[in-house]
Amino acid sequence: MSPSAPETTSAADASLPPLLALWNFIWNSIVRVLWLCGYATVTAVGAAVLFTQVGQGQDLLRLSAEYGFAWSNLFFLLSALFLSLGLWYSARLLLTHTLDGDQLRWQRSRFGRTWLPRVYGTLVPLAIGIGFLRLETSAQTGAWVLGALFLLLAAGLWWFYYKRRDWFVKATERTRGLTEPGEAHDRRLMLIILSLGQLTVFILLAAFVVWPVSLPQTLGTPAILLSGLAGIALFGSLVLTYAFLVNGLPAGTALALILAAGFGFFNDNHWIRVADQAPALQRLAAAAHYQAWREVNPAPRQIDGRDPVILVAAAGGGIRAAYWTASTLATLEAKIPTFSQSLFAISSVSGGSVGAAMYTAVKRQQLENRAALVDGETTLSTVQQALSHDFLSPVAAGMLFPDLVQRFIPYPFPAADRQRFLELGFEQALADADNPLTRPFTALYADGYKFRLPGLLLNTTIVDSGRRAVISNIALTNFTDTLDLLDDGFQTRTIRLSAAAGASARFTYVSPAGSLIGPGAEGDQKIRLVDGGYFENSGATTTVDLLELINDETLYPILILIRNDPQAPAVCQRRPEVTSVGPGPEGPPASDFLSEVASPVRALLNARTARGRLAEVSTAKLVEGDMRGAVIEVSLAAVVEAELARTQGDPAARGRIEQSLVEPPLGWSLSQAVRQSMDRVMAEGGGGLQDEFDNLTAILDGRPADYRPCNAR
Repeated sequence: MSPSAPETTSAADASLPPLLALWNFIWNSIVRVLWLCGYATVTAVGAAVLFTQVGQGQDLLRLSAEYGFAWSNLFFLLSALFLSLGLWYSARLLLTHTLDGDQLRWQRSRFGRTWLPRVYGTLVPLAIGIGFLRLETSAQTGAWVLGALFLLLAAGLWWFYYKRRDWFVKATERTRGLTEPGEAHDRRLMLIILSLGQLTVFILLAAFVVWPVSLPQTLGTPAILLSGLAGIALFGSLVLTYAFLVNGLPAGTALALILAAGFGFFNDNHWIRVADQAPALQRLAAAAHYQAWREVNPAPRQIDGRDPVILVAAAGGGIRAAYWTASTLATLEAKIPTFSQSLFAISSVSGGSVGAAMYTAVKRQQLENRAALVDGETTLSTVQQALSHDFLSPVAAGMLFPDLVQRFIPYPFPAADRQRFLELGFEQALADADNPLTRPFTALYADGYKFRLPGLLLNTTIVDSGRRAVISNIALTNFTDTLDLLDDGFQTRTIRLSAAAGASARFTYVSPAGSLIGPGAEGDQKIRLVDGGYFENSGATTTVDLLELINDETLYPILILIRNDPQAPAVCQRRPEVTSVGPGPEGPPASDFLSEVASPVRALLNARTARGRLAEVSTAKLVEGDMRGAVIEVSLAAVVEAELARTQGDPAARGRIEQSLVEPPLGWSLSQAVRQSMDRVMAEGGGGLQDEFDNLTAILDGRPADYRPCNAR
């Protein structure tokens, strides 16, 4: 294709009034250029916003600062370089050649064609550098060093873009300037370079399928995000834009979306992972299961003639909830000798389910290794080590590489499912390759361990009815409006333990809805599951059903609420420091931004949180009131209170705590600083936790007179 000659500015353009002349410049040199380079525009601006304005991106920077001079940060720098060069080259390809499908006015767009590719090519490292320098973190030196490195990278790239012609173009060619359409060999060179970049992305995609956990954890989430964005920008610019426009056709984005929508009827690869075979588990209904469990686990002592039994409700909240839940259970085991013998069941949601499954899997490992008398400190260190792994990088690799490509392929490939990447990360977090997380859920309770481990009730939500579905070793007979996913006819009867925890923790978009086949009104049908927090985020509702169905007057119920929201109002304790950080019952001040559209969405999301708190409060009242039992509250808000007390009013230290503890995203990676804060406060009993531990000890020691009721704390 021979390029058309550049037009000259007409006399009419020169005589335009100032306002119209400004609009002429904005339209031709900014708007049309941004539109033509749409993939580069969205990628560059999106990455910049992510690392400067979004909590998830800032938390990734905080993790990178803690890692210091690690390989993952080298890959972070290299991926930023890769993305920047890709954006610059793809923009130049589209802007320095005349395209039949989208004719730019050559002279009028000169400014945009000259400068916007340079902006694309430097914005991402510039934004990351600024994000590091603005970061409040305990690893401040690391943040400053990394910020300086990324700013140097941005400056070096800008200098390269500005001076490259002086370095690489012959003197006889310089006079032609950047405003003239490129020659055929320039275009071929650009296409070769961009194609090599795209090939690199596809090689990385294949490598992620082969090594779905180890490779992503080596590269780190930031490098994976930037590499994935580079792949999207390169394919969108090179294939969906350039290849179509150069042949006089409209850009192919609409066609790609139509294909993805059509292929969606055939390429569902998000089937819940099940084993080929699983041990049969003869499950008992709640009352019968309790009686059988009690025979194996006799009460150490009675309380007013009744047997104490502990039921745990563990709320959701991503990796933060998983770490806090498992740490709480292991700490109580370490501090109170009779805790494990009294722990009957755990009802959990989302990240709380991951923590509960990890704790129970570790207990099963200990029993298998004849380590039944291992102290709780060993359990604590094991679960904390397992949940300190980076689970975000595997799911990010799956989401941005194989699972993204799967949307445009009509045949499903289960190996491309991003949820598989996450669940394999859970499995490999425990040292033993053949650990309980790799096996079927029913195998956890097989071979004589049926009543030697606490029961699990992992809560999920059915997409097409909004109702609760539960995976449990206890038969859910007569549970209110609940689907029993281990019942006859359900594909999930052989579900893996890691997949069972993952099914409860499929929160929005990070994990897809999981598919299974189960009985319906007209025979077998497809059912989709999402995060249990959509229905109720505390796990307390299922706990109430369990207690009411046991219906044993000789039972002394002890409800432990493991709460994973650092700003949640207390069920029992009053924490003025924490409530001053978070909003009150009226919520934060109402926002007027897109209020007509956003208000219904915000109301739905916030109502979910409010329903969880209402369930916790109602359950606490029922246990202490009608059932004459005890309530123990182990809230993550205690960590915030204890850490704020340590600041002694230092505004900078308070800012670090609010950024790291109050504002962390609900993702699958947890910074070392946050883990250390949780560990320290849990070990010291800070923020009122020691009072809760003392209350539980008093009850289990048979001293109910020393127990302070929830409503009196």
